[in-house]
Amino acid sequence: MYPTDKNFIEQLNQLIDKNILNRDYSIDDICLELGMSRSQLFRLVKEETDLSISRYIRRRRLLKGKELIETTDHKIAEVAYEIGLDSPQTFTKYFTEEFGVSPSEYRKNREKESFEETSPEELEVVQVSNSQDVEEVVEGALPVANKQGKYKYMALALLVIVLVAVGFWIIKGSGAFSESENSIAVLPFKSNGNSEAVLLAEGVTDQIHGSLATLRHLKVISKNSSELFRESKKTVPQIASELRVAYVLGGTTTHNGARVRITMELVKASEDRVVWIRQYEGKASEIIDLINKIAQDITKRFQLKPSQSLAAKSNQMPTDNPQAYNEYLQGKQLLATRTKEKLLASITKFDRAIALDSNFSDAYACKASAYFSLGNLSHIDLDSSFRMTEREVLKSIRLDADNAQAYGLLAAVYRDEYRWEQANSTFQIALRCNPNNAQVNYWYSLMLRSLGLLEEALKYSSRAVALDPLSPVILGGHIRNCSYANKQEMTKEVIENGKLLFNDSFLFYWSTGYHYLEIKDYPAALRDLTKARQLNPSVKGLEAALVYTKARLGQVPAAKTYLATLPETPDNYTFIAMVYAGLNDKQNCLRYLEKMASLGKTPTDVKVSPFFHFLRGEARFNALLQQFGLVNFKLPI
Repeated sequence: MYPTDKNFIEQLNQLIDKNILNRDYSIDDICLELGMSRSQLFRLVKEETDLSISRYIRRRRLLKGKELIETTDHKIAEVAYEIGLDSPQTFTKYFTEEFGVSPSEYRKNREKESFEETSPEELEVVQVSNSQDVEEVVEGALPVANKQGKYKYMALALLVIVLVAVGFWIIKGSGAFSESENSIAVLPFKSNGNSEAVLLAEGVTDQIHGSLATLRHLKVISKNSSELFRESKKTVPQIASELRVAYVLGGTTTHNGARVRITMELVKASEDRVVWIRQYEGKASEIIDLINKIAQDITKRFQLKPSQSLAAKSNQMPTDNPQAYNEYLQGKQLLATRTKEKLLASITKFDRAIALDSNFSDAYACKASAYFSLGNLSHIDLDSSFRMTEREVLKSIRLDADNAQAYGLLAAVYRDEYRWEQANSTFQIALRCNPNNAQVNYWYSLMLRSLGLLEEALKYSSRAVALDPLSPVILGGHIRNCSYANKQEMTKEVIENGKLLFNDSFLFYWSTGYHYLEIKDYPAALRDLTKARQLNPSVKGLEAALVYTKARLGQVPAAKTYLATLPETPDNYTFIAMVYAGLNDKQNCLRYLEKMASLGKTPTDVKVSPFFHFLRGEARFNALLQQFGLVNFKLPI
């Protein structure tokens, strides 16, 4: 006896869903598990659905694909694979036949429906309902104030669900970065001034930004650029114009004894209009309920359905230990200064955070960042820096396999060690974890430039500039990418735009100087490199570039004087080779490049640098490029 009602369809659906990725699973297998013949199965499916069994299985797969389009940001090809179809073309064909619209168009239509902007209501103060306070007494419990702090910081994880929802409401859409709807800046939250409120504000800002940044189709401006407007008197449209975003989110946190208040305001910059505003307040001990209320209100108001994977990611605080989180936030503030003393002090703070929570992945990643900075700023031996950085990032990744910062740092170490394939794979993982990380996009562009993959380098540096438009470091690297890729009109435009923002930055003039070297405009190069050196006379590479330029202009005595006074040590081999290049002395230039190579080192960008263009085609130069894996490297498809 076999089922003839809806229970049969439920059993059939369960079998199809269970084996949806198994392309070898056949109708015969279904018959075997249901205990019926093929003719019986065909007849029952026809009676219940008016479809053939093959067509019913296809429809079941397509419904699953439709659900994935609605609830995830997976590419169409990924959806096709996840429902067991052999290609995106097959999926598109069947989906269009079934639903009358292609998968891509269906997604676009869904996104348009989800964007429903309404005028903000008058400010509503939402409070947690009065409930009896419950205190759990445990051995060695923290003081009441610290327990309230724990509630605050745990609540940050729930708070970010709200802002992620707002991000979906604004912009769930195409992958291209633009200045239209797909862009937001999270300004530093303000506080009422006491130390607890300041840390709470910092934590709220950090968590909101970090969660929004994981959205692939949303351009979220780097905290480095947003931070420049902490005390700004500029209007929201002015800030949005400088950051090139459509929306600006700001807020305040207030902590008065046992009470906490969080106010958030989202502004559409083009209209200077508040499109969403709420104020939430309650007891510190009830703040989790309060933030749950916020999430419910946003979901109800804007009818949002964030994907399960996004909701899970957004609901993760980096630690549930409030004291560890305090140490971590203080360490991050020290890390941002980049002086030797502050970097070492930040490591102490991260160590304290780790001692309080040994599973604190972000603390290990930030500690790795401190070691990496110490090496790159020549405060400690570079090889030691790499080893300590790698040690800490691997600890971080073991605890959190999606830690973008850790992967980015590991990739940067691999890049600096000429381990190109490992670096490329690790950069790609970092960008999958967080496509909005400006630093990782920029670092990846530098590696691609070193490999001579200039079009790809330009793609990622363009993205980095879009994410962190006020960084002179990133803009400088982007200028070089444009120039080395022979995009002369683009280079001119980027330089002209940069003058408005970075005319006091040595990095800007350093990069424009290199551009003029690339196009052999040596007087302009001399002018800008001289300006860069005036702004920062401590950079040895600038002095060598200036002497190279003077040599190209025929000032041979200046070049020979420089060579006579520069100690012949490994640290100076690059500079000596550069000046010999300026003198058009191939033999001595190659001799010092080979001396470097014997130590396992080569100048950054040796393959594309204007200093070494004159060596192209030389057998010895090609051998050097080959030694460091710089010949015919191809990105995996």
